[in-house]
Amino acid sequence: MLAGAGEPAARIAQSLAAEEGVGDCRVVGTSITTSPALAAFANGVAAHALDYDDMCFVSLAHPSCVLVPALLAAGEITGANARTLLDAYVVGFEIECRLGLVMNPRHYHQRGWHCTSSIGTLGAAAAVARVLGLDLVSASHALGIAASSACGLKENLGSMVKPLHAGMAARNGVTAAQLARRGFTASPHAIDGPQGYLAAMDSEHASLDAAVADLGTRWEINESGVTVKLYPSCAATHPPLDALTTIVRRERFTADQVTAIDVEVDSMTPRLLIHPNPSTGLEAKFSMPFCAAAAVAFPRIGIDTFTPESIHHPDVQSLMQRVSLRANAAFDTAAPLSQARVTVRLRDGREWSEHADGARGYPGKLTDEELSAKFEDCAARALGPSTARDAWNTLNAWLGGTQGGDVRTITAHLGANDKESESSKP
Repeated sequence: MLAGAGEPAARIAQSLAAEEGVGDCRVVGTSITTSPALAAFANGVAAHALDYDDMCFVSLAHPSCVLVPALLAAGEITGANARTLLDAYVVGFEIECRLGLVMNPRHYHQRGWHCTSSIGTLGAAAAVARVLGLDLVSASHALGIAASSACGLKENLGSMVKPLHAGMAARNGVTAAQLARRGFTASPHAIDGPQGYLAAMDSEHASLDAAVADLGTRWEINESGVTVKLYPSCAATHPPLDALTTIVRRERFTADQVTAIDVEVDSMTPRLLIHPNPSTGLEAKFSMPFCAAAAVAFPRIGIDTFTPESIHHPDVQSLMQRVSLRANAAFDTAAPLSQARVTVRLRDGREWSEHADGARGYPGKLTDEELSAKFEDCAARALGPSTARDAWNTLNAWLGGTQGGDVRTITAHLGANDKESESSKP
């Protein structure tokens, strides 16, 4: 959210939130306060604007870019503490995973729904219902309302609409729970009825029963975990990027020496990396040729890599023509977006191959140092370096229970520092 707050899509969402909303909920990385729903909306767009937010291989969604904005808004309404928000995050995460188990792979892989929004809307509604303390009947109505608010098309990957999906899901989840709190009702069969959410969104399975039987006793957040991105690009690029950067750092060749970079992936990946010749930074995040070329041409892949200047760099333009992407059916037996093999060939005949099984940042592979470095790099763009370090320490103390106060004591620290921040510069 903090890194994305200065992105064009986020700025547009912020201007809408400032003009149309009235309230005290913080749009982080800015000085704006607005209504709960529009704060969730603007923060959700910012959270997904760079495609640098986390993901989940069970729901096939980006959970936190929807859940966290919704929970911040709900927490500011109620004055919730860290324990309440963490509890509600887990509720939303588990609901998303159970829906993912029922609906995918057909819903996402074959039919083109973007789960961050189509499933995330219900996850946000469940999480906010928890913060608001809704009873069973009202919470079920919140999910029913959210089911009619869910949307999101994968055809919009690589455009501003992709982060809009996260903002809409966060906003719609907050609105659904608030309506239910006021007595608004939905069909009890809105999700699993013959013309309900599962049927209309072409779910792989028609019944929720098997997936929810162990809800509350088995925890996907422990078993499958949260995948933290260490590159600000589509997750499908991450295993290949890890493999390629390993070769580049080990062998120390240059862009002009390369004759070919062959990338083998699972069959889902080509459906996501749909921009072989990107013209914008957003499209470049969904381009294997660009990401591979950038990994060779530049010292590191970071937030500032995905710009028109980088796309048009001569080394990148030349290398992109030498990158091939193809599906390897053998990789489909493992978790999606986890397997890749990259082969690099040089003009002098040398050749190297590297296999990736998952990527850095995947559950069990992320280090505390990588996480803190990512936070400070992201937060510094809105808060400035020194405030970013302070924010990291404050958040850890608050989430760990060694610092008290409700969420408003945290969001108060997350407004823009106009003297230091990068995002506030023209």
